[in-house]
Amino acid sequence: MAKLSAKQLRELDELHDEILNQVDVVSSKDKLDIVLDQFIKKLKSNLKKDGNNASGKLSASIAPLPAKIGEGIITYSIEMEDYWKDVDEGTKPIGYTKENRKKLQPKIYEWIQNKPQLQAQVEASKRRSLSYAIATNILRRGTIKRFNYNGSRFLSREIETFENNLIKAFE
Repeated sequence: MAKLSAKQLRELDELHDEILNQVDVVSSKDKLDIVLDQFIKKLKSNLKKDGNNASGKLSASIAPLPAKIGEGIITYSIEMEDYWKDVDEGTKPIGYTKENRKKLQPKIYEWIQNKPQLQAQVEASKRRSLSYAIATNILRRGTIKRFNYNGSRFLSREIETFENNLIKAFE
């Protein structure tokens, strides 16, 4: 009997997975799980592609919760950091006040600390001042400028495709 190399074993595994995705042996629930996994991978990819993965915390936090199965209904949920909506939709200006800045500035400072580009461009002694300026602008203007303050839509733009893939998995 011939032995397979590691590469051949990987190729065989990939072929096996591909076949399982295309035949009826895979249950509807398994197909739905695959669709959910693909959706999560796409969200993480969008964050990276859009440049919204400074610390990787949001991307790392995206995970499926256990499916809830009821009478003719399967409910899938995912969890992620609570600021996902600000990244997806952007934020409206909430107005500058010392209190609002005091809440936001530490978060901005942490973001700067996790952004290698900013660390290379801004001396450590000036990062607190930069966080003050950024927090002030966010409070006055909202976020995210490069998306015209409408957010990156890393999640929203994938919903329709996700729904269509769920429908196909059921068929």
